[in-house]
Amino acid sequence: MRKRKSLGIKILMSFTVTSIIPIIIINMFSYYNISKIVKDNNDDLMRYNLSQTKTVLDITLESYLDVLYQIYADDDVVNLINKINNEMDTAVSKNQLRRVLRSYFYAKKHIKDISVITTNGTLVFYDAITGSTTRSSWLPNIGMSQGELYDTYIGEKKSFAMPTKETVNGDYFLFHLGHRILDFNRKNEEIGIVIISVDEELLHSICTGGEDKLPVCSFIVDKEGRLVSYQDRQLLGSSLHLPGENRAQAYEGFARQQKIFGENDVNAGFIADERFGWDIVSISDRNEVLDRIHQQQRLVFTILTAAIAFLAVIIMFFTRSLTGSIRTVVKTMQSAGRGRPYHRVQIDGKMPKEVEVIARQYNMTMDQLWESVEKEKQLDRQKKDAEITALEAQLNPHFLYNTLDTINWIAIGRKEFEISRAISALAVILRYGIDNSNGVVTVREEYEWLKQYLFLQQTRLKDGFESVIEIPPELMEMKVHKLLIQPFVENSFIHGFENIRRKPMLKIIMELWEADKIRILIEDNGKGMPREVAEHMNQGVFEESGDKNQIGLKNAVYRIRLYYEEQAEIRVESQENEYTRVYITLPVISEEGKGNA
Repeated sequence: MRKRKSLGIKILMSFTVTSIIPIIIINMFSYYNISKIVKDNNDDLMRYNLSQTKTVLDITLESYLDVLYQIYADDDVVNLINKINNEMDTAVSKNQLRRVLRSYFYAKKHIKDISVITTNGTLVFYDAITGSTTRSSWLPNIGMSQGELYDTYIGEKKSFAMPTKETVNGDYFLFHLGHRILDFNRKNEEIGIVIISVDEELLHSICTGGEDKLPVCSFIVDKEGRLVSYQDRQLLGSSLHLPGENRAQAYEGFARQQKIFGENDVNAGFIADERFGWDIVSISDRNEVLDRIHQQQRLVFTILTAAIAFLAVIIMFFTRSLTGSIRTVVKTMQSAGRGRPYHRVQIDGKMPKEVEVIARQYNMTMDQLWESVEKEKQLDRQKKDAEITALEAQLNPHFLYNTLDTINWIAIGRKEFEISRAISALAVILRYGIDNSNGVVTVREEYEWLKQYLFLQQTRLKDGFESVIEIPPELMEMKVHKLLIQPFVENSFIHGFENIRRKPMLKIIMELWEADKIRILIEDNGKGMPREVAEHMNQGVFEESGDKNQIGLKNAVYRIRLYYEEQAEIRVESQENEYTRVYITLPVISEEGKGNA
């Protein structure tokens, strides 16, 4: 017979087949495929980088255009420009407009100037570079007059961009974003233009991704071929004189001319930004890119090899823990199968959660089984005790009845009618209790027994107590098990009324409860019991003692549970030196002699 493999070996083999081998194959294929792709065509990577750069550029510039939109859509700005155009409080309006522009100035880090040119030729600006209200840092170097600037861009229906130029003091290079200003309350009347001047450093950081030492050089060229952003700032604003047909080759020629990567071979690609007519150009060093990819692949392969080795060790470790825990459970089960059901799985913190659940469930099942066995043994002992008790108490009913009848006639012959009546009541009680003691009777029959029993107690106590029995007529024909309340009534006489000074009072009240149940109240004004004893009885706990009455109460509760199971309810209320109340709720007996569900 072929030897079967252990669970640990199977787990390790499964992991090897499903994880390690595919990872190695995929990595080898990936290495070969990526190397081939990079060697054959580096354009895909470049296009991706350009696309990412364009996305970042669009998102960034959109945030600046949003500031621009907030300015030209600001009602305060529009109202102040209208005042300036209409020469209403011009000086005050210009100062107010300058303050409004200043409030937008710090919305973005790279804004250096915000300028407004109105229809009547008035220039209002806030310039952070010069700090002046009369001297602009960029306007003198733009290459056109203020009026030409206004005429050029007032007709633009969307945002426009102006080329990058050096500032007057030479400290900054700025590019400009602008938009015309319309008065929507006057049928979209053109009232001026607004221009935001932004530090070219923003574009440079987007092109380089914050890294100046990458094997890629990116820059921006406008539709006129002028450099908008470039690493050599002295060339900003200069024209590349691009041919119209093959601009990629022109960009490669420019890169070689500038010797961006020395004498190495370069690759050029570009992507157009239609919004401002810009080309985002990327120049890469092919040799450097390939070398870095090879290095990265070697690093990945090394890390993968180390990871696989580490995972194999980890799997072996956890597999050993798992299989060890399973072996522990199996050994305990085998021990139980060999006749040791008291053995339990020892649970520790190292056991996996799932195995721990199995172990706990096994322990719980064995505990329940052991408890069931013990209960069965206990029931057997109780059955034997009951049989012994029944044998001990067994008398010949006919002998007992005939003897009582003889004594009764003797009493009548001597005219002791009270004794005769007591003997007759005792005979009725004994006959009722002995004949079919576990049978089902009507409430009326139980009521007649109660009257005889209370008569005997009255006789014994010489009318020393009062009793009240209240049973509605509609309950009289309902069925109950015989002698269920006798131990509770007897408990009142034996314990409840013992050594009390007030006149004993016993109440037995039956009523229909929730349409399909009978509730019985047995109440006495005796000495009561401690509250904790009553609570224990409600929980089914009876104090261990040789008191036969306690045993009788315990057996009475047991009988009720036996007959009615969970459909019956017994509740005891007591106050020391005040009262004891026992509430018994029973289901109405069906024709078969069982409680209704």
